Amino acid sequence: MKRFISVLLAVVLVFGCTATAFATEKEEVTPLVIVRGLDFAALTVDAGTENERPALSVSAGPIIGAVFNLLFSTLFCGMDGAVDSICSFVNTLFADMACDKNGNTVANVSVKEYPLAMSNYPEALEELRAYGQSEPGIVAQAADEIGAENVYYVTYDWRLDPYVIADKINEHIELALSDSGSDKVDIICCSLGGVMTLAYFDEYGYDKVESCTFLSSTIYGSYVASDALSGNVGFYPEILNNFLAHSVPDMQWLWDMLDFMGITKGLCNFINGITEKYKTKIYEGTMRDNFGTMPGLWAMMQTDEYDAAKKFVFGDKTEEYKGLIERTDKFQNFRKTRDDFIRQMMADGVIVTIVTAYGSPVTPVYDRAYVDGDVILESELMSAGATIAPYGKELAEDYVPADPTKLSPDRKIDASTCLLPDNTWFIKGAPHVPCNYGSEIAKMLFWLMSTDSQPDVNTNELYPQFQYTDTEQKLYHF
Repeated sequence: MKRFISVLLAVVLVFGCTATAFATEKEEVTPLVIVRGLDFAALTVDAGTENERPALSVSAGPIIGAVFNLLFSTLFCGMDGAVDSICSFVNTLFADMACDKNGNTVANVSVKEYPLAMSNYPEALEELRAYGQSEPGIVAQAADEIGAENVYYVTYDWRLDPYVIADKINEHIELALSDSGSDKVDIICCSLGGVMTLAYFDEYGYDKVESCTFLSSTIYGSYVASDALSGNVGFYPEILNNFLAHSVPDMQWLWDMLDFMGITKGLCNFINGITEKYKTKIYEGTMRDNFGTMPGLWAMMQTDEYDAAKKFVFGDKTEEYKGLIERTDKFQNFRKTRDDFIRQMMADGVIVTIVTAYGSPVTPVYDRAYVDGDVILESELMSAGATIAPYGKELAEDYVPADPTKLSPDRKIDASTCLLPDNTWFIKGAPHVPCNYGSEIAKMLFWLMSTDSQPDVNTNELYPQFQYTDTEQKLYHF
């Protein structure tokens, strides 16, 4: 009898442990919808015709011609002529990229799309697997993890109204549910895909979503978009030096010499002087109708800066751009309630996680480019509100976080100020949208997606809140 009881207890114990293990992971496959980010190279004009061409193409011939035109204009017309020449070149370069005054594309621009499950595109899947970085790496990893028949990849024209893209996301979700028989999908939204996914939530709700991972996303917009659309552009010596040293470290001796000789400072002052003097001409002649008409860029604008930016870009022509402004207003109105909306999502059972890279400078062409980031976006905004020291610096010695456990070991980040302080992960040294095929970061990402309950930064000791990585995207603990 004792032996029988012992065996019975062992069976119960094993069953109990097994049940507990299964409770932490989904037993059934939930289809995955991946929403990619901004990609200039993905835009094609007149696809499938003899006139097919990239929407943005930079070749040696036009550049050489533009340089000669610039020299000629400067020689005979001075700086006014030089600025006119530059504006003319930019207008020609971005002619196929511009939108009209309602925010619709002017040229016949399209992107390569995957309207069905990725199992229907074996050749494309192999190409994505071969590239194996960023969103293609996620798609390839997902195909291995849950089967290509359960993976849906949303590509889109990133210039357009987020609510137009929201319709595309919805189409993929509805198909995923129909194909699988599931009543929920997982979403991984990358970079600008964060904005597009938020627009989906605003338009369609979240009843059909089991989890959403914001990866290097624009969940809180972007300073570079806000500064560019507000006219806050400029070059600053320290910021430029940081960027050059990070981008081409082997040339550090040159950057140090240029800085020591005052050349970097002189160049920045010269460019800033011209930019300030001719800002109105540049924006009215080039920026407004090339970039200011893209709803996708306006969607990244900081809400408290939005009205001032509209006034700066459109001036007394708001009625002329009324169609565009109505579109951009809609998303900005949603952003005012975004935080409460996300909290309510989680309260209603949607699993939400945020993954942010940090430890790199950002492109040094705007006023807030001193921040820490991943070269493309700013870590403060990708993390939905972390307090982060400027690039190359630490938080002050007397800085006291609200929760000491949320202070990163390198004293760069206070995660206690995040929208979701317990559900936001930081990876130092990671690139924008980090997910190389087969990497440890990819494994972490799919662990987050595979949980059947809300994970936090203490759920899995393999993946603490603060980690760092190398070029192979291995993960290390501080």
